[in-house]
Amino acid sequence: MGQTTTRPPTLGDRLDKLMGERDQTCDDVAAAVGESPSVVGRWAVDREVPETGRYDAVARYLGVDVTEIRRLVLRSQMRMVQREIRDGAGPTSTRP
Repeated sequence: MGQTTTRPPTLGDRLDKLMGERDQTCDDVAAAVGESPSVVGRWAVDREVPETGRYDAVARYLGVDVTEIRRLVLRSQMRMVQREIRDGAGPTSTRP
C-alpha cells in the first residue's frame, strides 16, 4: 500500500479553505483585511504573502494568532521557492 503524505497548510491553503467554507470571494477577504482583491487572490494561491503590517488583520480573519500567521507565511514562502525551483523560474545568477 502506498503511503500518503499530507503537507502542512500554507497561508493560501487556509485562506482558500475558509473562503470556501464561508462562501466568500477575494473581494470579501480584501474588505476584511484592508487589501486589494488581486493581492488577496495571490495570497490564496501562494504566489505572494502579506506584508507584516497585515498580519494582525489576516490573523483576525482566519481566527488564529499572529504566531500561526508567521508559520503559514513561512510555508507559503517555502512553496513559492519550491515552485520556482521546479519551474526553473528562480533568480538568475550573476556569477561567472
